Amino acid sequence: MENRSSKFDYFKQNQSKKSSNNKKAIWNKVWLVIKIILYVLLFGLTLTGCIQTTVVKSSTFTGAGTEFYSSENKISPTVATFKQKKSTPDDKNLKQGQYYEIYYSPETNYHLSYKKHADTINELRNQANNLSKDGNPAYGSGIKNYYTSAIQYLDQNDKFTNIAESNKTEAPIINAGTNKNLFKTSASSYNSIYEKYSEIKVLDQDFKFDEMFDLKDGVYHIKDDALTWSDKNNAKITKKASLHTVDNTLNKDDNKTFARDILEFLYRETFIKKSNYYASKFTELGTSYEKIMGEILKGDKKTLSKDEFNLLSNYNRVLQGYIKLTTPAEYSVVESEVDKMFLAQRDKNGEIVKNSAGKTQYTKILRENAQIGIARTNFNKILFAANEPQIPFTSFKSTLSYGPFFSFIIYPIAAITLSARENLPSAGGWSSILVIILAVVITRLIALAITWKATMSQSMQEELRAKKAKIDAKYAEFKNNKEMKARHQQEVADLYKKNGISPLDAILSLIVSFPIFIAMWRVIQSVPEIKSTNWLWIDFAATSWRRLITHGEWWYLILLTVTIGTQVLSMIVPRLLNKRKTKHLTIEQKQAMRKSDRMQWTVMAVFMFITVIFTAGVQVYWIFSNIWSILQSIGIHFFKKSQFYQRKYNKKLKT
Repeated sequence: MENRSSKFDYFKQNQSKKSSNNKKAIWNKVWLVIKIILYVLLFGLTLTGCIQTTVVKSSTFTGAGTEFYSSENKISPTVATFKQKKSTPDDKNLKQGQYYEIYYSPETNYHLSYKKHADTINELRNQANNLSKDGNPAYGSGIKNYYTSAIQYLDQNDKFTNIAESNKTEAPIINAGTNKNLFKTSASSYNSIYEKYSEIKVLDQDFKFDEMFDLKDGVYHIKDDALTWSDKNNAKITKKASLHTVDNTLNKDDNKTFARDILEFLYRETFIKKSNYYASKFTELGTSYEKIMGEILKGDKKTLSKDEFNLLSNYNRVLQGYIKLTTPAEYSVVESEVDKMFLAQRDKNGEIVKNSAGKTQYTKILRENAQIGIARTNFNKILFAANEPQIPFTSFKSTLSYGPFFSFIIYPIAAITLSARENLPSAGGWSSILVIILAVVITRLIALAITWKATMSQSMQEELRAKKAKIDAKYAEFKNNKEMKARHQQEVADLYKKNGISPLDAILSLIVSFPIFIAMWRVIQSVPEIKSTNWLWIDFAATSWRRLITHGEWWYLILLTVTIGTQVLSMIVPRLLNKRKTKHLTIEQKQAMRKSDRMQWTVMAVFMFITVIFTAGVQVYWIFSNIWSILQSIGIHFFKKSQFYQRKYNKKLKT
């Protein structure tokens, strides 16, 4: 063997190279399979997130939908806020501190935070658990899919106040003593906070008090036909004006008792409270609502002074509104009492209509002196509870039953966001803004790390638009030629292959960025401290376009404009940066480019529509996410010009 020629080593080296190339090819195929599996898993995770987004409801209101807390002790209820309505500057009837009505503020999304009101939350939990229907915890403590409702009362300066029956002058939730909060859960029963209900009477709602009088020479005169009413669809159905009475027979129905307590709170604080307008005015006039209305209905009193008219007009309007607010269901009574509730149906001759069994048929029109209110309905929900049940998550373990998307995508982001926000002061909403920026930076950095190659590939694809346009223009005349169409596709594929661009890269970017967006959307609507944020007059729980149109709150127009503007910029900045490369294209090539751009403009339009329908909090996140995208595009553009990029990646465009 010593005489063996070294020239034979040539074949050995070739065999070694061939073996090495075979191994490399095998590993490339293995890696491709692994990538496909990972992409499928990521796609499955994204699809799961999409499905869960529609099935497992989130809510813009605290105390409802999916929510994340750091402890079971910190779980907050849904809080309905009632406020004393401020008077207008030109109103001469009201004295300092007086008001005509207390109104429900559905836009107020109050978060009863443990940080500020630990004692109140503990008391609410004790009250609910002591009244548990089945002996199990009725509030917090890991239970899910339940409803809560707590009532808050604010004065004209938006400060906490309380009912007159309580020793506490201020309370975040209406309270009449230990474990006597105006609060209920669907898993607990409820005991009234009042010893006895008031006898509430109000003018029949079919009679419009303001339309019953004419003003002549500063005096209000009752109209001749004011005390009778007939159905506009059947003039034979008539009744006389009367006072209806709120039925207090609740038969230990928890939900009805809770609703009746809310009406009692509104009635007492508005009409019985001695320092308020109505009680003080009736005392001044030496009469009462029932007395003066009784005289009018009997025909004994035919005129009213301006003070009397304003007093009775506001009284009827406000009280009828309270009854309607606390009676959110149609009246329904047993057959034996239907004649005491409704008017009988009559034919064109005025005769009572009966069915084939000879029983009288009744309308849904309330008769004279009827009993009304929540007791006369089949209402079986908690008044002012949210539409979505509360699903609180307090640990990683608590999310496992909701699948991998909740556990491995949403929960980590929520945990970081919650821990950061929970330990910061509200600072007028700026803390939430800071936390959202932090969340954007962390999630986008993670996404960029995962999709770095795909991101660079997409950036290079943008640079190749001019070259692709030339290819498209070359084959523009052969739309219906299958052979030329195949050559066209092959030439585009070769262009991308030369420059290291894979069709899977775009898919990777989508299936990584989309679940992150869904997760952030969930987090913003599931972290109570964030979704209850008010920042620069912007309520994070509000739907911007609705508040703009229905309330005329112009600052939401600014939010919408900035959201749409940053969205558009994030999509066109990459093109603006590469505009110089498309300067010298022919007309045909530019037309081909415009045609290929239609899809991107369509996508942009869809995204613009989606951003408009988001809640304000998600739109704020979207703005900062768009700003990141813009800065990332600019950063990558200049990074590709650096010597490090040329040396490290060697991604010069090939001709």
